[in-house]
Amino acid sequence: MRNAPIIVALILIATGTSGCAIFGSVEGKITPPTLIEKVALPTPPAGNENMFLKAELLVAKDGSVRLVRLLTSSGDSKWDSDAVDIIKQWKYSPPLENNVPVQMRIVQIAHVVATPPLQVHLAQLFFKTESQADSALALLKAGASFDSLAGTNSIKNSVLHGGDLGDVDVHLFPQDIQGELSSLKQGQLSQVLPMGPYYSIFKRIK
Repeated sequence: MRNAPIIVALILIATGTSGCAIFGSVEGKITPPTLIEKVALPTPPAGNENMFLKAELLVAKDGSVRLVRLLTSSGDSKWDSDAVDIIKQWKYSPPLENNVPVQMRIVQIAHVVATPPLQVHLAQLFFKTESQADSALALLKAGASFDSLAGTNSIKNSVLHGGDLGDVDVHLFPQDIQGELSSLKQGQLSQVLPMGPYYSIFKRIK
């Protein structure tokens, strides 16, 4: 029995099966959602340790996943059911039509591979705009407290516990920022990192 956690490399390949809204049609500028928070999938069935999973998702206006329909199967009905439950916990940036949040159907392909976790103790700040994040980074480099900025400047869950995420697996963050997060030294700040429509600053605690 494999005990290694599962890391998922994700590629967004298509949006809109019948339009950006459930019953609507695509008429304006469409901005597909970006995966910004994910939970690791369960260990794949024996013989499927390196597989591709394809699923249709209904992403709500707030970026939560409302519905999941697997378009490919692992061959194990229990694994498929568990995967659907976990994918419903994933968080996307809000889908947009003409800069207005809408619900959107997307097709998501996930490359599922078993790999050892990379646990790092991180704190995080979240910002709506790049300029806000840049200003916060300048304050941090000038000696401002990460905790205080988490309570006054940041958005989302990072206001809790001074932005402290605890020990987290770096592989659960978007793939394009994993390299920087894994290279942080104790006490070091990341650069401003885009996460969907938002911007983040990370600090390695230990």
